[in-house]
Amino acid sequence: MLKITTIFWSKLKTQPDVWFFYAFLLTSSLSVRKVLFYFPIQGTFSEYAGIYIYLSDIFLTLAICLWLVILLSNKIVELSSSKHSFRLNKLNIKAYIKPKLVVDKLWTKKLIHNLYLILPLILILLSFTSILWSQNKIIALFRSLKLFEFYILYLYIIFRIVPRGTIKDKLIFIIISTGVIQSLIGIYQFIVQHSLGLTFLKESLINPEILGVAKIILNGEKYIRAYGLFPHPNILGGYLVLSIIFTLLILREHSFNKKSFIKSILCLQFIALLLTFSKSAILGLIISLGFIYWKINPKYNFSRFFKKLSQFKIAILVVIIFLTSFFLIAQPDLNSIFFQSLNERLFYLNVSRGTISTNPILGIGAGQSALSIPNFTNQIIPAWQYQPVHNVFLLIWSELGIIGLILLIWWLFILNNNNCNLSSSLSRIYFNAILLGFIFIMLFDHYFWDIQQGQIMLWLVFGLMMGLQRTRSSCIV
Repeated sequence: MLKITTIFWSKLKTQPDVWFFYAFLLTSSLSVRKVLFYFPIQGTFSEYAGIYIYLSDIFLTLAICLWLVILLSNKIVELSSSKHSFRLNKLNIKAYIKPKLVVDKLWTKKLIHNLYLILPLILILLSFTSILWSQNKIIALFRSLKLFEFYILYLYIIFRIVPRGTIKDKLIFIIISTGVIQSLIGIYQFIVQHSLGLTFLKESLINPEILGVAKIILNGEKYIRAYGLFPHPNILGGYLVLSIIFTLLILREHSFNKKSFIKSILCLQFIALLLTFSKSAILGLIISLGFIYWKINPKYNFSRFFKKLSQFKIAILVVIIFLTSFFLIAQPDLNSIFFQSLNERLFYLNVSRGTISTNPILGIGAGQSALSIPNFTNQIIPAWQYQPVHNVFLLIWSELGIIGLILLIWWLFILNNNNCNLSSSLSRIYFNAILLGFIFIMLFDHYFWDIQQGQIMLWLVFGLMMGLQRTRSSCIV
């Protein structure tokens, strides 16, 4: 015990920021927060009209601050040690002078290769600038600060986490473990049909009779969908897409004696994903898995495909039995599963037409989409329906204009199509698959852009992808 404590203390002293980053990851899926202020909508609190600080924000801030202290300390040491060699470098400086044309080309090349840093920064600057024409400037400022916070997280992962390979592996382990725990909670919630009383973890208060709780109709009865500790089942679904693909990546890298345990974890997460009834997450996962299979097996072969499927025969059999039993016994109301959510999304799409037409170039301002609903519809809706359009791309176009939308699409293009040839990298294929699944979900939901847990997932993947590209290739400066 003393030896373990000594090792822990030595690591804590040498890399204290990383331990706070672990704490950030462990709390990133929780809704533990303090509401500082909010603008009431119909006399009640709205997620999109409030200012709050999460527990995960505190741990992330501590990690970033300690990292900056370490960087500054190392810089001071480097400057001190380089004083003696300054005179020698000054004598040899002519040897490093290049023709102006060559220098300009190098600078341009560096600029292009650093677009992965520049584009999101410009997007954030646009968000801050939009405060000037926003209807609610306080909310616009808060939303811009949140974007800046996650941009710093993006940089931290690229320059601090990914270069230290073992830490990256621990990050993936924490996400998978969290996915398993959230799956167990979500499955149990669906079985008992109410929240589990985990109020200290800010579990959502859910039961079939509460207005605004996500439900489906089975055999004429209302049933809640699996929430886990997330504010909505769709967000749990998005997180499970991330953790399932990470689990598949780990499955390929472990010895045979551990594969049965990992497959059981996969099966658990698949069942939880189905119980979220999140259509976008389920389809997003299918697209991600199809992409992985296509990249790993470029020459499509049906016999090879079914041979691969046979490795997961137990998990597939459980899922088939579960789905068949569900449709035969539960007799789900297809209207509640498919058409009701479609009608709701059509309503928000109609509102987004109005917000986009108001200012198509620069948008109506960061965080203004949900608040502006009364300006673009005569329909009276309850307070819990004051939400942004369920499409991240239309949401950004509404709030940050066509300029913001172009910046995002350009950035996503760079994430997926770096000049370096990394197509053979297994982890690169899996991360591309995650991003592809997320992009599909972004076409039907908004939580990756404006809800804490969704934002963390998205920026984590962004950071890991660009970190891998930067460390595995010399072409990115």
